[in-house]
Amino acid sequence: MAVLGTMNIHKRWHNNNKDTTMKIIADFIKQYNKEFDYYQKLSQIVASKIEDQLFKRGIKAIVTFRAKRPDRLKDKLLKRNEEKKYKTIDEIFQDIVDLAGVRVSLYFPSEREIIDEIITELFYIEKKKVFPNEAHIPKHIKRFSGYWATHYRVKLKEESLTKRYADTLAEIQVASVLMHAWSEVEHDLVYKPFSGNLSKEELAILDEINGLVLSGEIALERLQSAMTERTKQRNDITDKYELTNFLLNTIDKNYLNKIKLGDTYLLNNYLNTIKKLDTKDFNNYINKINLDYGESVTDQLLNMLLVEFYDIEKPNLKNYFKNLHISDRKASGFESFVKCWVVLEKAVREFYSASEIRTNKYLISDFKILQNKKILTTEEANQLRQLRQVRNYLLHGIETPSENYLKNSFQILKGITERVVDKVPSVEVKNKLKKELDKI
Repeated sequence: MAVLGTMNIHKRWHNNNKDTTMKIIADFIKQYNKEFDYYQKLSQIVASKIEDQLFKRGIKAIVTFRAKRPDRLKDKLLKRNEEKKYKTIDEIFQDIVDLAGVRVSLYFPSEREIIDEIITELFYIEKKKVFPNEAHIPKHIKRFSGYWATHYRVKLKEESLTKRYADTLAEIQVASVLMHAWSEVEHDLVYKPFSGNLSKEELAILDEINGLVLSGEIALERLQSAMTERTKQRNDITDKYELTNFLLNTIDKNYLNKIKLGDTYLLNNYLNTIKKLDTKDFNNYINKINLDYGESVTDQLLNMLLVEFYDIEKPNLKNYFKNLHISDRKASGFESFVKCWVVLEKAVREFYSASEIRTNKYLISDFKILQNKKILTTEEANQLRQLRQVRNYLLHGIETPSENYLKNSFQILKGITERVVDKVPSVEVKNKLKKELDKI
């Protein structure tokens, strides 16, 4: 009788504990239903930020977002509770990190590194997980390696418009279009078997499909290389997607591990403006990319083209700024400032020795040389560093300077440029640069 009584007590305790857990899960789902729109909006914000950068960098991908469905979430919690033994609602919130989820499906798997660059710039990364993970034990024996992807747990960098979402995690999953499709099928059939557990034969077929997907990813990489070769043979670049593809397959892969690719939209805009640079010429500039500076590949190339491919009449920089949706009046001011900056850069290069220019793949002007040669004061050199930031904002279409601020900045820049040009050693170059300044 005593044993039977103990068993009944244990059974009642177990049932009470189960009832408590079910209530915690039910309360969590009730609270989540109230906050569903919040998580949906967060996932939309994250997705929009990524899509904007994908467009600017010429990366082809499909970006989708969602807040986790309450019914699916409940099923997941009931299964996870067998191991987790939830005691509070907070424990569930800490355990489920993908309430707001974003999926980036890449056309070309090799562009994962660029997505990593984008996510690192846009968000605070709390955790990054790369698959396949050796620690992960699949539910069935596989011949192929399974899921190839990178998952990020991120938080928004604080902005006034998104401040209320800043402390909430979102999950970003990055993989190829093919891999995402396969993983969706496998996940629903193997890990969420709503139609029953799969047979050994069915699991083998899924594994076989995984092999086809991995072969498909290799084919996509070959397709990407073939597109680059076509671009080289045709000898022109027609859009930012071709430009990104061309850069990724032309630049040494080791370079891209050390330097950011940057915004191909701006560079493509400039190439469309000058309309007379073929891929052979472009390769000469690519070979000059310098890893020793913090500037991205595209910023270096854009600056090279501005300075070394410069003609006072062509390109029409006003068109460059118009293509960035800058008004006509502002475009004129932007154009004058950038043209003046180009003259300054050309003048500064005249103070370097031939050996210094040869040993630097691409020489980004360092205004210390003007200080060392007593051409500018420390204050003027510092002013130029601030003005470089203004120039970068203009070239990137960031309309931060007001009309008066830009006008004053231009006058300061022109005054400093005139003093630098006046000290250029070569009389011939000096006179040429003065004529260019007079035309601005």
